[in-house]
Formats: sequence, structure tokens, C-alpha cells
Amino acid sequence: MGSSLPHGARMITERDFCILSKIVKYYVLSRPQLQRLCFPSDQTGRVTRRRLQTLVSQGLIGRHRAQVVYPNSSPAGSVYYPSPKGIELLAEHTGDDRILLTPTQSPIPHHVAHWLSVGETHISLDLAIAAQERVVLNDFINEWDTVNKEETEPQKRFHLYTLLSESPKLICAPDAAFMLTVPVKTEGSTARFSKVFYLEEDRATSGALQVAARKCKGYAALAENRFHAKHFPKTNVRAFTVLCVTPNERRREALRKAFVGKVGHELWRFAAGDELMPETILHEPIWHPVVGDARPLINPKALS
Repeated sequence: MGSSLPHGARMITERDFCILSKIVKYYVLSRPQLQRLCFPSDQTGRVTRRRLQTLVSQGLIGRHRAQVVYPNSSPAGSVYYPSPKGIELLAEHTGDDRILLTPTQSPIPHHVAHWLSVGETHISLDLAIAAQERVVLNDFINEWDTVNKEETEPQKRFHLYTLLSESPKLICAPDAAFMLTVPVKTEGSTARFSKVFYLEEDRATSGALQVAARKCKGYAALAENRFHAKHFPKTNVRAFTVLCVTPNERRREALRKAFVGKVGHELWRFAAGDELMPETILHEPIWHPVVGDARPLINPKALS
């Protein structure tokens, strides 16, 4: 590479930049995930491991050594996350200074499985968007990401975490959020609707009734105050939807039952993680409301 690279980063390849960009995008990734994304022809994983070790040794990515077996990772292995030195190099390489706002804190150990699940959902969404041309993913914001990266004054930047009431304390803290823009044909013209979706990645670590009691009020207040328009100012749809991804069908049904009658339950849709794939996430009826039949995320009539 050229002489502009920081000291200690002289042997960085384009595939190393692929690793850096994916970690910046998804925040926490396992070696198998990075292998799928950047080294699909690496059958044994040896090349992927070697490049990851090079980046770790140079301080360009962080590594958390797992003590448990995480989803899609066998045997138990390390996970990787952004480092200050790495985001500085990637920002210089791409010319995108917004990368400098990427969170670089090490994931809390008992939250690593959660972050890998969020990343897997994000990957599936990205692949689904790439496989078609009409639905546009405007942005994907993780829990620790800065929402308004274009704001130049640090004190004016904020995150998805929203304090809705001091007393009694009421918060809304989504795992992630994104906005989809869909062209909808009307009589004689085509309108574009941009809708916000919040993501809740359920790991079944709390009882279903506890989750319903803890989550519903915050999202209901967020909807009542239209604070989703603060996170995504370009939205032109009044309502948003909360997408809850569960480990399996049994957990999905337990949560649906627990949410019945709760304030704001109409905002929620639930899907089992083993049904959520790039081929299904947008157009297949895998998203279950609290009451009623499953529906696709995107109404097929809107694209006809």
C-alpha cells in the first residue's frame, strides 16, 4: 500500500479492508461470519484466521476471546469488533469521516451472542436488499451507533436510546433501527413511502411476560410522540413497526401470547430466527402480529 498508511499497517490488503469495513458495519462478527462475507472460497478458514491475526496484531481490530459456543460458531471461538486505529485507517482509505464515529468499545461478554444475532439479521437484510432493485435500505443504526453522524457539534449527537420520562422513568432502547423506502403505485403515479423499523433481537434470557412488561410502554410512547422521525427525519409514514426476532417458533408464540392486550401491541411483529433468511426476510409471510396471520415485511401489492 501507499506511504499514507499508519505505521505498522504496511501489509494491509484489499481483503483486509473488506474485514475492516464489515466489522465497522456490523460491529461484532465471528470468524465464520467474516469468512462468509470476505473469504467465501476459503474452505478451511486458514486464510481468514491468518488475516484476522494480522489485523489483531497491528491493533486494527479488537478481539474478544469467547468462553462459550456462540450461534454459527463451532467450536467456541473469538469475535471481532472495531478498534480506534482501524476506523482511522478505514476512514482515511475511503475518505468517509463518518466512520470515525464508529463505536469501538469491547462488547460485554454476556452480550456477545446477542450482538452476533443482531449482525446475522443485518447481514440477511443486506443480502435481501442486494438481491432486488425496488426496495431501498436507507440506513441501519445499531444500539451504540451515532444516529446523526452529520452533526458537527458532539453535544448535539445522540443514539437510539431515548429517555421518555424521568419520573416514572420510561425509556426505549432498541437493539437497532433501519428505514425502508418502497415505491407504491397509485392511480397514474408512483409514490415513495419510507417506513421506520426497530429491531429487538430476543435471546430468551428473560420470561416472555417480563419482556412484554419491559418493552411495550417504551415503544408505545415513542410512537405517540413520533420520536422515530427524530431518528429518521426523512420518514413519511406516521407509524413504525417493531421487529422481534426470536430463537425459535416456541419462543415466538410465547411472546405473542404475552403481548396480547399490552399497550402498543399493534406495533409488533415476531419471526423465528430459523425462518429468517435473505430469501424470506422481505417478501415471505414470516412476520407474525400479536393477533392474526403472518405477513411479509413488504406488501407484494405495493410492488406490483
